Amino acid sequence: MLQGMDYVYAVWRERSFSAAARKLFVSQPALSASVKKVEAELGLPIFDRGRTPLQLTDAGRAYIESAERIFRIQRDLGRYCHDLAGLQSGTLSLGGTNFFASCFLPAMIQAFSQKYPQIQLTVTESDSADLYQRLSQDTLDIIVDSGIYDTALYDIIPFYSDHLLLAVPTDAAINARFPAARLTRQDVIAGRHLDASVSIVPLPEFAEVEFLLLGKGNDMYRRSRGLFQAAGIMPQVRLYLNQLMTAFHMSRQGLGATFLTDTLVSLSVPTDRLVYYRLSGDLAVRETFLAMQHKGYRTKAMQEFVASALALYAPLSGHKG
Repeated sequence: MLQGMDYVYAVWRERSFSAAARKLFVSQPALSASVKKVEAELGLPIFDRGRTPLQLTDAGRAYIESAERIFRIQRDLGRYCHDLAGLQSGTLSLGGTNFFASCFLPAMIQAFSQKYPQIQLTVTESDSADLYQRLSQDTLDIIVDSGIYDTALYDIIPFYSDHLLLAVPTDAAINARFPAARLTRQDVIAGRHLDASVSIVPLPEFAEVEFLLLGKGNDMYRRSRGLFQAAGIMPQVRLYLNQLMTAFHMSRQGLGATFLTDTLVSLSVPTDRLVYYRLSGDLAVRETFLAMQHKGYRTKAMQEFVASALALYAPLSGHKG
């Protein structure tokens, strides 16, 4: 019965019999026969085969919801048994976008693994939408993210705040207008961008400058759009990009201005090809957090990873927050 449930769930996850068969390493006729057997036992069809992509019937939705509860019980039992071993074994699945996986997870993993070397860690890099989907499906335990999340599905634990900066290629003519407001990478590392005595240059002054922005679905897209709307201008966008680090490298090559975080500026390759300006408003302060499912069993490994991360970044939160 459980194998039939696994097969049905795989078809639903892939939205395709053929794709699910490939993933399960079974023939499509064998998979179809298994699903039909489950439907016969249920007495109702699970899938509406007349729609593309494949959709669930009402009975199918109830079946998938029940399957997810059963799978969660199985996973929680396994995790509980691992916990009885006292962190001498087990796994922990972590996730983050390229920026968070590069800037925050390495230090977190090192601190945790020094204390619990027996715990096997895996890391998934993807966009936020995919990471939250994986979190909801229990294929990830903890993700590092910022921005908007579903409070009904996820719990968050803030551990760090970083600040958005306007980054402009050094040789851009507009920089000559604001000599007192310009900041270097060393200024950012020293925290001068947090000093209220440093002037904030209004965004309308950059209405004619070409920008490099992150695309839809990214928290930085929402923030940049909000900053432009508050300034009452429509930006000239030269390129939409997927990663913050890509925006940094393209901007330092002179392709346009962009928005970066002080964390990235501090940790990135040293360069004198960019100057930075302070930004104002709530959107210019970004809270970074660990996110976990609201429901489900939280292993000792998960709890210890969170505690380790909070201890690691607590000394920095006062400076950045």
